[in-house]
Amino acid sequence: MADEKAPKPKIELGGERDDKERREDDGSYTVGDAVRDGASHVRSWVSRNFPGHEHAFWGGVLGLAVAVAFFALGLLRTIVIVVLVFVGVSLGLALDGDSRLVDTLRRLFSRNQ
Repeated sequence: MADEKAPKPKIELGGERDDKERREDDGSYTVGDAVRDGASHVRSWVSRNFPGHEHAFWGGVLGLAVAVAFFALGLLRTIVIVVLVFVGVSLGLALDGDSRLVDTLRRLFSRNQ
């Protein structure tokens, strides 16, 4: 009996649980909350491990994703996906009222130089 380990009781300092723990218990913690919490943990991990080079890290992740898509789908399908994503982002920005990307494309492809 002395060899058995009893579970240690959970000790709460401060007496109150944080808001996140209470929401998890009462069922109001949604999938969106979980995704936001996970994304914030990933962002903080990247900031801690690659200080000042966060954009380079995400560029590497994007390059890896494109490389995997290229090898899995082929060149033409990968290019089609990239173009469609670019068009979707452009339309979304235009609907949000941000026309910088559309203006840049117009300047880039206009014959009036």
